[in-house]
Amino acid sequence: MPDPTHDSDPVRRRERGLRRVNTTTRRTATAATAAALLLGAGYAHVLPSVSQLASGVVEHSSGRHPQSPANAPAPTTQPAQTTTGAS
Repeated sequence: MPDPTHDSDPVRRRERGLRRVNTTTRRTATAATAAALLLGAGYAHVLPSVSQLASGVVEHSSGRHPQSPANAPAPTTQPAQTTTGAS
């Protein structure tokens, strides 16, 4: 009886190879999507505290408390500098 793993028909070998590549590609894409979702969930858990600091509201275990910025912007007497992309 012929061994099915050593098929001499090139069409069958090509089809088997294409199925193997397709399966590997799908598994890799699924793993990458799952990893991206996990990383996104982890960063989403951390980032709200950063955005709250930028807005001046910090969340503590006892609730939200308004917080003034650490340094107020200082007025300047220099004219604004602009750069255009023209040459």
